[in-house]
Amino acid sequence: NVIGGGDYAADRIIPDCVRAACAGTPIAVRNPFSVRPYQHVLEPLAAYLAIARAQTEDISLAASYNVGPDDSDCVTTGTLVNLFTDAWGEGLTWENRADPGAPHEAGYLKLDTSRIRSRLSWSPTWGIAEAVQKTVEWAKACRDGQNMLDVSRRQIAEFMKNKGE
Repeated sequence: NVIGGGDYAADRIIPDCVRAACAGTPIAVRNPFSVRPYQHVLEPLAAYLAIARAQTEDISLAASYNVGPDDSDCVTTGTLVNLFTDAWGEGLTWENRADPGAPHEAGYLKLDTSRIRSRLSWSPTWGIAEAVQKTVEWAKACRDGQNMLDVSRRQIAEFMKNKGE
């Protein structure tokens, strides 16, 4: 449920959205009512570095940690796709294409992030709306032939500035 530019995996909602947007076709959404803890890829990466730093300074912090969004940013796939289509613009739409024969998928997933929040005073930097906006920005830049190393570096710098580092 990590989103961000450069993910082209099959059967993942944001890559499916990008492919449909670039093709000018409606996005096919298999389960718009499932709730997931979507977060931008820079969130867990920054958290992993913070965890490593904290553990080298204080061995008592050695533990496993879940990294996830605020509860308010655990949204339905339909909401995520609405955020995507709004950010993309260009008349992009989506369609509910539920497949009754598809394998069972949990309707509600959420991570308990209380340990990292309490022990490391960690909190997410980008909410779901900004995470989707940054993902769309990256995808459009790629589509338009921009230098993706520059785009990625700029997004990392923006993220770190928002984080206060």
